[in-house]
Amino acid sequence: MVNQSKKMLVAGMLLTGMLANYTGRAQVQSTSQTQSQPQKTTWTLQECVEYGLEHNLLLKQSGLNRELAFINAKQARNNVLPTVGASTSYSFNSGLNNDPTTGVLVNSNTRTNNIQVNANVPVFNGFQLRNSIKQTYLNYQASLSDLEKTQNDVLLNIVSQYLEIILSDELLAAAKLQLASSKDQAARTQKLFQAGSVAENNVFEINSQIATDEVSIINAQNRRDIAAVNLMQLLDLQNLPDFKVVKPDIKDPDEDVITFNADNVFDVAQQRMPEIKAADLRAQSALVGVKVSQGALLPQLSLGGNFNTAHFNLLKDRVVDQGPEVTTLATVGFVNGDPNLPVTTAITRRQPVVEDYTYFTQLQDNRGIGLFLNLSIPIFNGFSARNGVLRSKINHKNAVLNTEITRNQLRQTIQQSYADAVAAQKRFIAMKKQLESFQLTFRNAEIRFNNGVLNSTDYNVARNNFTRAQLDLIQAKYEYTFRLKVLDFYQGKKITF
Repeated sequence: MVNQSKKMLVAGMLLTGMLANYTGRAQVQSTSQTQSQPQKTTWTLQECVEYGLEHNLLLKQSGLNRELAFINAKQARNNVLPTVGASTSYSFNSGLNNDPTTGVLVNSNTRTNNIQVNANVPVFNGFQLRNSIKQTYLNYQASLSDLEKTQNDVLLNIVSQYLEIILSDELLAAAKLQLASSKDQAARTQKLFQAGSVAENNVFEINSQIATDEVSIINAQNRRDIAAVNLMQLLDLQNLPDFKVVKPDIKDPDEDVITFNADNVFDVAQQRMPEIKAADLRAQSALVGVKVSQGALLPQLSLGGNFNTAHFNLLKDRVVDQGPEVTTLATVGFVNGDPNLPVTTAITRRQPVVEDYTYFTQLQDNRGIGLFLNLSIPIFNGFSARNGVLRSKINHKNAVLNTEITRNQLRQTIQQSYADAVAAQKRFIAMKKQLESFQLTFRNAEIRFNNGVLNSTDYNVARNNFTRAQLDLIQAKYEYTFRLKVLDFYQGKKITF
């Protein structure tokens, strides 16, 4: 009982040590991963793009898909090589068995070891191997375009979230200014109320406006935090609570002139966008796939060979030499049946020289080699081959339609971005004029309110109109900027500010 308790104690100590070791390794690994990422908190757009293209998880996954496509293409080329395989078996039999030395059934225990090597090489298979090589190579090229498409998507998402952070920062700054203005106005209103110049309701309304401005700050801060989290996820960054971006110098939309149209952008984009290349390559691959399936209707010819040998335990000795001639006298009868008068004759025979028949010597002596041609002619297989051809033709038609769908989607994206950019530019110009008018209106209302000749309701209406115009102008500016950068990207221009 004591020994058992000691064993359990030792086992518990070992288990505890293993768990501690594992936990320590996990903590070290987690710490190393955290330390491996950059600790900087302020990022430029170029730094975000470079880091994101290197560490984004979707890009890593797309890179693995590319490696799989490469392996498939490599395997298609390797399929033209011969296939070689080896096998061995060991059997034990007891009772009535065939003696391999004499071919006679004997009652004994036998042990047999068989060894075989087979090789086969395709000679003709309806050109399926050759077409499979073409198809997998086209699929590999398409996977390269898929990777480039993922890179483009990550790039645009990084730019979008980068601008979203800047937009949120400006909205947050504007909301803080409005709150400061509301607090100043609340102090003035309180003095006017104490002087009897305004009603107490004005104080309540301005305090309500302060609460509204505080909610606006919370919403703007939340929008900014979400944009920062989205960008950090794109960069695969963690534990950066004070993540900031460098605000570039972005000119106002009314200072810019759009010198192209959507059709010009599409003409350039369809020649260089990887999603178009990938769709075209897959249509070509599907066409080659039709030829692959048609190869199943043709005869197939292969060349093969085999080598085999065996060892039998009953073969214990072997003759290595016929040996010298030995003459002996043999009695063949007696004269008149008298045993004292034998009749003899000389018999000459050889005395063979034998030795142990070893395992490897048997394997060498029992070798056998064979060659064969195998011709397979499809006659009827339940129409599976013909239906395979029909399916491959439908897949090709579907791939061709997908190329048109991809082009239409690209055209629609470009047209939508162009329309949004033009609308944002026009909206910015109109809102800039509107902001100027609302600003004058608000200043006039503020003076009148401070002098007690305007009620708080009309003052808040003028103030809210001015605030909303400011926010709309900021949003129109960054919407135009992003849409224009998307159009520049489709034209092959580098995204810079």
